[in-house]
Amino acid sequence: MAEQEGSVETGNPEGSQAWDTGLDDYRETIDAKGWKSAGDVLQSYQNLEKAVGADKVVLPSADDNILEWDGWEKLGTPQDAADYAMAAPDGFEHYDTGLSDKMRQTFHEAKLTPAQAQHIHDKFVEGMMGNVDTAQHAVADQQGQWETELKKEYGTAFDERIAAGKRALREYGGDEIGAVLDQAGLGSNPVIVRAFVNAGLAMGHGPQLKDAESSGQFGTTPDAAKEQIAEIRANSALYDAGHAEYKVLNERLTRLTQQAYPEAPAG
Repeated sequence: MAEQEGSVETGNPEGSQAWDTGLDDYRETIDAKGWKSAGDVLQSYQNLEKAVGADKVVLPSADDNILEWDGWEKLGTPQDAADYAMAAPDGFEHYDTGLSDKMRQTFHEAKLTPAQAQHIHDKFVEGMMGNVDTAQHAVADQQGQWETELKKEYGTAFDERIAAGKRALREYGGDEIGAVLDQAGLGSNPVIVRAFVNAGLAMGHGPQLKDAESSGQFGTTPDAAKEQIAEIRANSALYDAGHAEYKVLNERLTRLTQQAYPEAPAG
Protein backbone atom coordinates (compact mmCIF):
# COMPACT_ATOMS: atom_id res chain seq x y z
CA MET A 1 0.00 0.00 0.00
CA ALA A 2 1.37 3.41 -0.86
CA GLU A 3 2.27 5.72 2.04
CA GLN A 4 -0.28 8.45 2.58
CA GLU A 5 0.89 12.00 2.07
CA GLY A 6 1.60 13.95 5.28
CA SER A 7 2.37 10.95 7.48
CA VAL A 8 5.29 11.22 9.99
CA GLU A 9 7.80 8.40 10.32
CA THR A 10 8.92 7.42 13.82
CA GLY A 11 12.53 6.61 14.81
CA ASN A 12 15.45 7.60 12.65
CA PRO A 13 14.67 8.04 8.95
CA GLU A 14 16.59 5.68 6.77
CA GLY A 15 20.09 6.95 6.26
CA SER A 16 20.00 9.51 9.12
CA GLN A 17 22.54 9.37 12.00
CA ALA A 18 21.64 8.34 15.58
CA TRP A 19 21.47 11.22 18.11
CA ASP A 20 24.48 9.86 20.05
CA THR A 21 26.73 9.33 17.05
CA GLY A 22 30.29 10.29 17.88
CA LEU A 23 29.69 10.14 21.66
CA ASP A 24 31.31 6.79 22.23
CA ASP A 25 33.62 8.28 24.86
CA TYR A 26 30.49 9.07 26.90
CA ARG A 27 28.74 5.77 26.28
CA GLU A 28 29.06 4.62 29.91
CA THR A 29 27.50 7.86 31.19
CA ILE A 30 24.71 7.80 28.59
CA ASP A 31 23.80 4.26 29.52
CA ALA A 32 24.00 4.97 33.25
CA LYS A 33 21.73 8.01 32.95
CA GLY A 34 19.33 6.25 30.63
CA TRP A 35 19.38 9.07 28.08
CA LYS A 36 17.49 8.17 24.86
CA SER A 37 17.77 11.45 23.01
CA ALA A 38 19.53 14.81 22.93
CA GLY A 39 16.46 16.22 24.62
CA ASP A 40 17.09 13.93 27.61
CA VAL A 41 20.60 15.31 27.92
CA LEU A 42 19.41 18.91 27.80
CA GLN A 43 16.68 18.20 30.34
CA SER A 44 19.22 16.62 32.69
CA TYR A 45 21.49 19.63 32.39
CA GLN A 46 18.63 22.02 33.05
CA ASN A 47 17.71 20.10 36.21
CA LEU A 48 21.33 20.23 37.32
CA GLU A 49 21.47 24.01 37.01
CA LYS A 50 18.30 24.36 39.04
CA ALA A 51 19.73 22.13 41.77
CA VAL A 52 23.09 23.91 41.92
CA GLY A 53 21.65 27.40 41.64
CA ALA A 54 23.39 30.58 40.70
CA ASP A 55 25.41 30.87 43.93
CA LYS A 56 28.10 28.37 43.07
CA VAL A 57 31.20 27.67 45.20
CA VAL A 58 34.41 27.18 43.31
CA LEU A 59 36.54 24.58 45.05
CA PRO A 60 40.20 25.40 45.73
CA SER A 61 42.91 23.74 43.71
CA ALA A 62 45.37 21.30 45.19
CA ASP A 63 48.06 23.99 45.41
CA ASP A 64 45.92 26.53 47.28
CA ASN A 65 46.14 27.14 51.04
CA ILE A 66 42.83 25.68 52.21
CA LEU A 67 42.63 28.10 55.17
CA GLU A 68 42.87 31.09 52.81
CA TRP A 69 40.12 29.86 50.52
CA ASP A 70 37.42 32.44 49.82
CA GLY A 71 34.57 29.93 49.95
CA TRP A 72 34.42 29.39 53.71
CA GLU A 73 31.96 32.20 54.38
CA LYS A 74 29.61 30.79 51.75
CA LEU A 75 29.71 27.48 53.64
CA GLY A 76 28.77 29.22 56.89
CA THR A 77 32.00 30.26 58.61
CA PRO A 78 31.29 33.53 60.50
CA GLN A 79 33.27 36.66 59.72
CA ASP A 80 34.22 37.16 63.37
CA ALA A 81 35.20 34.66 66.09
CA ALA A 82 32.76 36.34 68.49
CA ASP A 83 29.90 35.18 66.28
CA TYR A 84 30.25 31.61 67.53
CA ALA A 85 27.40 31.28 70.04
CA MET A 86 28.80 29.13 72.86
CA ALA A 87 27.75 29.31 76.50
CA ALA A 88 28.18 27.50 79.80
CA PRO A 89 25.67 24.73 80.53
CA ASP A 90 23.17 25.61 83.26
CA GLY A 91 24.49 24.88 86.73
CA PHE A 92 28.09 24.17 85.67
CA GLU A 93 30.10 26.41 88.01
CA HIS A 94 33.49 25.23 86.75
CA TYR A 95 32.98 26.46 83.19
CA ASP A 96 36.06 28.38 82.01
CA THR A 97 34.93 31.41 80.00
CA GLY A 98 38.54 32.28 79.21
CA LEU A 99 38.99 28.87 77.62
CA SER A 100 35.79 29.24 75.60
CA ASP A 101 37.10 32.54 74.18
CA LYS A 102 40.27 30.76 73.07
CA MET A 103 38.16 28.02 71.54
CA ARG A 104 36.22 30.60 69.52
CA GLN A 105 39.44 32.05 68.14
CA THR A 106 40.80 28.60 67.31
CA PHE A 107 37.55 27.55 65.65
CA HIS A 108 37.61 30.71 63.53
CA GLU A 109 41.21 30.11 62.48
CA ALA A 110 40.23 26.57 61.47
CA LYS A 111 37.29 27.99 59.46
CA LEU A 112 34.71 25.83 61.24
CA THR A 113 31.03 26.40 60.71
CA PRO A 114 28.96 27.33 63.80
CA ALA A 115 27.46 23.84 63.89
CA GLN A 116 30.90 22.19 63.84
CA ALA A 117 32.22 24.57 66.49
CA GLN A 118 29.21 23.97 68.73
CA HIS A 119 29.59 20.21 68.42
CA ILE A 120 33.27 20.25 69.43
CA HIS A 121 32.60 22.72 72.25
CA ASP A 122 29.75 20.66 73.69
CA LYS A 123 31.77 17.42 73.57
CA PHE A 124 34.69 19.12 75.33
CA VAL A 125 32.44 20.58 78.05
CA GLU A 126 30.73 17.21 78.47
CA GLY A 127 34.11 15.62 79.18
CA MET A 128 35.04 18.45 81.53
CA MET A 129 31.82 17.99 83.50
CA GLY A 130 32.50 14.27 83.78
CA ASN A 131 36.01 14.92 85.10
CA VAL A 132 34.73 17.41 87.69
CA ASP A 133 32.04 14.99 88.82
CA THR A 134 34.58 12.18 89.16
CA ALA A 135 36.95 14.41 91.13
CA GLN A 136 34.18 15.54 93.49
CA HIS A 137 33.16 11.94 94.17
CA ALA A 138 36.80 11.03 94.84
CA VAL A 139 37.13 13.90 97.32
CA ALA A 140 33.91 12.91 99.07
CA ASP A 141 35.06 9.28 99.32
CA GLN A 142 38.42 10.37 100.74
CA GLN A 143 36.77 12.65 103.29
CA GLY A 144 34.55 9.76 104.39
CA GLN A 145 37.53 7.43 104.80
CA TRP A 146 39.42 10.02 106.86
CA GLU A 147 36.44 10.65 109.12
CA THR A 148 35.97 6.91 109.66
CA GLU A 149 39.63 6.59 110.60
CA LEU A 150 39.41 9.43 113.14
CA LYS A 151 36.17 8.15 114.66
CA LYS A 152 37.79 4.76 115.13
CA GLU A 153 40.84 6.36 116.72
CA TYR A 154 38.97 8.77 119.02
CA GLY A 155 36.01 6.54 119.82
CA THR A 156 33.32 8.17 121.92
CA ALA A 157 35.68 11.11 122.55
CA PHE A 158 35.47 12.08 118.87
CA ASP A 159 33.31 15.16 119.40
CA GLU A 160 35.45 16.45 122.27
CA ARG A 161 38.69 15.88 120.34
CA ILE A 162 37.35 17.65 117.26
CA ALA A 163 36.14 20.53 119.43
CA ALA A 164 39.66 20.84 120.89
CA GLY A 165 41.11 20.89 117.37
CA LYS A 166 38.72 23.62 116.28
CA ARG A 167 39.70 25.73 119.29
CA ALA A 168 43.36 25.47 118.30
CA LEU A 169 42.50 26.27 114.70
CA ARG A 170 40.68 29.44 115.74
CA GLU A 171 43.50 30.40 118.11
CA TYR A 172 46.46 29.86 115.81
CA GLY A 173 45.06 30.10 112.31
CA GLY A 174 41.59 31.56 112.28
CA ASP A 175 39.17 31.43 109.38
CA GLU A 176 41.92 32.07 106.83
CA ILE A 177 43.84 28.85 107.43
CA GLY A 178 40.57 26.95 107.73
CA ALA A 179 39.54 28.19 104.28
CA VAL A 180 42.92 27.20 102.84
CA LEU A 181 42.66 23.69 104.27
CA ASP A 182 39.12 23.25 103.00
CA GLN A 183 40.04 24.53 99.54
CA ALA A 184 42.92 22.07 99.40
CA GLY A 185 40.65 19.26 100.58
CA LEU A 186 42.75 18.73 103.72
CA GLY A 187 40.31 19.87 106.39
CA SER A 188 39.62 16.26 107.42
CA ASN A 189 43.08 14.85 106.80
CA PRO A 190 43.96 12.83 109.95
CA VAL A 191 47.50 14.25 110.02
CA ILE A 192 46.18 17.81 110.08
CA VAL A 193 43.35 17.03 112.48
CA ARG A 194 45.64 15.26 114.98
CA ALA A 195 48.03 18.23 114.96
CA PHE A 196 45.28 20.71 115.84
CA VAL A 197 43.67 18.33 118.34
CA ASN A 198 46.99 17.95 120.17
CA ALA A 199 47.46 21.72 120.07
CA GLY A 200 43.97 22.19 121.47
CA LEU A 201 44.65 19.76 124.31
CA ALA A 202 47.94 21.53 125.06
CA MET A 203 46.13 24.88 125.32
CA GLY A 204 44.76 23.86 128.75
CA HIS A 205 41.79 21.77 127.75
CA GLY A 206 43.73 18.52 127.89
CA PRO A 207 43.48 17.82 131.65
CA GLN A 208 39.78 18.60 131.64
CA LEU A 209 39.17 16.12 128.87
CA LYS A 210 41.37 13.53 130.53
CA ASP A 211 39.51 13.92 133.83
CA ALA A 212 36.21 13.74 131.98
CA GLU A 213 37.28 10.49 130.36
CA SER A 214 38.23 8.99 133.70
CA SER A 215 34.95 10.01 135.26
CA GLY A 216 32.91 8.86 132.27
CA GLN A 217 31.34 12.32 131.91
CA PHE A 218 32.34 12.60 128.26
CA GLY A 219 33.51 10.15 125.60
CA THR A 220 36.66 8.10 125.86
CA THR A 221 39.22 7.26 123.21
CA PRO A 222 39.96 3.56 122.71
CA ASP A 223 43.54 4.08 123.95
CA ALA A 224 42.37 5.90 127.09
CA ALA A 225 39.78 3.16 127.72
CA LYS A 226 42.49 0.49 127.49
CA GLU A 227 44.57 2.35 130.08
CA GLN A 228 41.60 2.49 132.45
CA ILE A 229 40.86 -1.22 131.85
CA ALA A 230 44.39 -2.04 132.96
CA GLU A 231 43.94 0.02 136.13
CA ILE A 232 40.63 -1.68 136.97
CA ARG A 233 42.03 -5.15 136.40
CA ALA A 234 44.83 -4.34 138.83
CA ASN A 235 42.21 -3.62 141.53
CA SER A 236 41.56 -6.71 143.67
CA ALA A 237 38.00 -5.51 144.36
CA LEU A 238 37.15 -6.50 140.78
CA TYR A 239 37.42 -10.17 141.75
CA ASP A 240 35.82 -9.99 145.24
CA ALA A 241 32.06 -10.38 144.91
CA GLY A 242 31.64 -9.29 148.55
CA HIS A 243 33.51 -6.01 148.04
CA ALA A 244 31.47 -2.78 147.98
CA GLU A 245 33.03 -1.67 144.64
CA TYR A 246 32.72 -5.08 142.97
CA LYS A 247 29.56 -4.25 141.00
CA VAL A 248 30.66 -0.72 140.07
CA LEU A 249 34.06 -1.90 138.82
CA ASN A 250 32.59 -4.70 136.71
CA GLU A 251 30.01 -2.41 135.15
CA ARG A 252 32.68 0.14 134.36
CA LEU A 253 34.93 -2.57 132.93
CA THR A 254 32.15 -3.68 130.60
CA ARG A 255 31.55 -0.12 129.42
CA LEU A 256 35.24 0.59 128.89
CA THR A 257 35.72 -2.69 126.99
CA GLN A 258 33.00 -1.64 124.55
CA GLN A 259 34.72 1.71 124.09
CA ALA A 260 38.18 0.20 123.72
CA TYR A 261 37.07 -2.47 121.23
CA PRO A 262 34.02 -1.01 119.42
CA GLU A 263 34.28 -3.50 116.55
CA ALA A 264 34.33 -6.59 118.75
CA PRO A 265 31.17 -8.76 118.54
CA ALA A 266 28.84 -8.49 121.51
CA GLY A 267 28.46 -11.44 123.89
